Amino acid sequence: MLHHLNDRYVRDLKPKPKPFLVWDTGRRSQNGLAVQVQPSGYRTFYCIYSRQNRVRWYHLSNANAITVAQARKLANEIMYKVAQGQDPQADRKASRHSGTFEELAKRYVEEYAKKTNKSWESTQDLIKSYVLPKWGKLSAADIVRSDAKTLKSGIAAPIVANQVLASTSAIFSWAIKEELAGIKINPCIGVARNPTKKRERVLSNSEVPLFWKEFDMSCTRFC
Repeated sequence: MLHHLNDRYVRDLKPKPKPFLVWDTGRRSQNGLAVQVQPSGYRTFYCIYSRQNRVRWYHLSNANAITVAQARKLANEIMYKVAQGQDPQADRKASRHSGTFEELAKRYVEEYAKKTNKSWESTQDLIKSYVLPKWGKLSAADIVRSDAKTLKSGIAAPIVANQVLASTSAIFSWAIKEELAGIKINPCIGVARNPTKKRERVLSNSEVPLFWKEFDMSCTRFC
């Protein structure tokens, strides 16, 4: 079906036994915009386009949530990306497939760290304590450098903050190397680490005898 969409027309569309589409046409229409009506009466705006000889259905919104004018604006943005050679629906699917940061961190530990990093448990503890409470439910592909800066600034101990950034950076570097869908940048790159000083420590009373014992043994062997 073809019709110049307006809010009243969309609202008054009567459902049929099978789902059907009404394409936006007319002087102020938007190419690719259509409203789908389900037998239940549920209405959805879609931007439908073709990419590499395949039809893509990009879900815009529940038709009750936005106006036709807003749907046209969203569809226009999608079609502009298509004109630039992008595939918005595929990009959205890839981003969803990458999952949350918590899922990514778990994959890193199970598929890589346990096999190659003897200190993987330390990395896991740092991520669990400092990163997952803030990033666990975020889409890993959506995390940016400003998020990493905020994460670092929220950790009081400078050395721990550096260790957390290093561990987090390792996860993203692995994801990029493995070409995991949706992961294109390492948000920890370019975030300045905290300056640190060499640590000096005075031996305790119980450690002094052990030191001199080892010293005497070394002299016996090498002196």
